[in-house]
Amino acid sequence: MNTAPQPPPLSPASPPPSPGLGLAIVSLVVGILALLSSVLLVGGLLGLIGLVFGALHLARRTGRNGLAWAGIALSALGILVSIGVAAWVLPRAKAMWESFAVALEQETHPFKDWKGVEAPDFTLKTLDGTSLKLSDLRGRRVILNFWATWCPPCVKEIPHFIQLRKEIPEGDLAIVGISNEDEATLREFVRRKGINYPIASADDLPAPYREVSGIPTTFFIDRRGVIQEVLIGYHDLAALRQHASAPDTTGDIKTAPSGGDAASPGVGGSP
Repeated sequence: MNTAPQPPPLSPASPPPSPGLGLAIVSLVVGILALLSSVLLVGGLLGLIGLVFGALHLARRTGRNGLAWAGIALSALGILVSIGVAAWVLPRAKAMWESFAVALEQETHPFKDWKGVEAPDFTLKTLDGTSLKLSDLRGRRVILNFWATWCPPCVKEIPHFIQLRKEIPEGDLAIVGISNEDEATLREFVRRKGINYPIASADDLPAPYREVSGIPTTFFIDRRGVIQEVLIGYHDLAALRQHASAPDTTGDIKTAPSGGDAASPGVGGSP
């Protein structure tokens, strides 16, 4: 008789494992967090994460997709709310920042104490040999642009002044470019660029003009001869046009700041 041990009977086959719900659960949880945090704008980022996890679950085709779809829906809603909040908040935040920047610029502007002051008079000779006295321009708006041929922002601004000279009659607006470079350099530049307004070489002017330490710097003087605005750095045509055609100042003319005649750097510094 064969007494060899018999193998144990086979146990019934185990049922297949339940389809995984990990990704669907993560999508649902992240979707809830996205919706709750959407007012803080971070909900948009969480919503994208929730969409990804939900999509990954659906791609597995487990057939148990309810949680995934719920997570996707909540994530999408979180994204939409975040977009709506951003559309409302960002323009207002930008406006507040711009107002703050303008206020800060006005407070720290090197010529802030000269705004509203009668522009100190001076006389200079333009490249064509004409003697130009600032006070003789009274009754017209005046642009004094301090610049140099070696200054890229200055050169970029030149076409804007050429265009303003074409747009606004000379009887309404006078434009004068002032540089401390030699006349030969300026004449060649004027010829090449077709500058249509007076250019002068000068570096011995009264304050506040001799206090210019960075270029381009542009003074806007109204018809009463009052310094209305001083722009530092490059500005586009729209900004220059706005200041060139602004209403004249009203009210009392301010007194020049004390110490205005103290020695200061020459126009434009050195290249």
